[in-house]
Amino acid sequence: MDIDSLNKRFRIWQHILFINIGASIALLATGVADLPNISSPYFPGWYGVWFVVQLASFLPGFVLLFGKHWVQLPLRERLTTIFGYFAVAWITWLPAAIRAGTPSLYIIRLFLSGCVIIAIGYRWLRRKSVETPSEMFP
Repeated sequence: MDIDSLNKRFRIWQHILFINIGASIALLATGVADLPNISSPYFPGWYGVWFVVQLASFLPGFVLLFGKHWVQLPLRERLTTIFGYFAVAWITWLPAAIRAGTPSLYIIRLFLSGCVIIAIGYRWLRRKSVETPSEMFP
């Protein structure tokens, strides 16, 4: 695959990221809005939609990070989109935890620790992807 076609496909994946962000926010809103009405955490249709959104958020980030064709593009160009997918996947866990009825302090601690881990991974890969000059004195 040539670089031009990969760049075009990458732009499409960037637009799909916005769709995933909207779906995740909609799930979060329905999870919070239905919180007073939930008598039991069992609602299979909602969890099916949640699972599809979760896969649609995590798998593209994983493919963009380790995919055979995507390695041709520099990591620095792909990194923000990749971690955008990972962040949306992490945020998508929050509505499921709210619906499951786990204690709120536990949810907050787990959510914030995951956010810190994602931020550290982003910074580490960002530093690693900085291109070093091949000559000391150009």
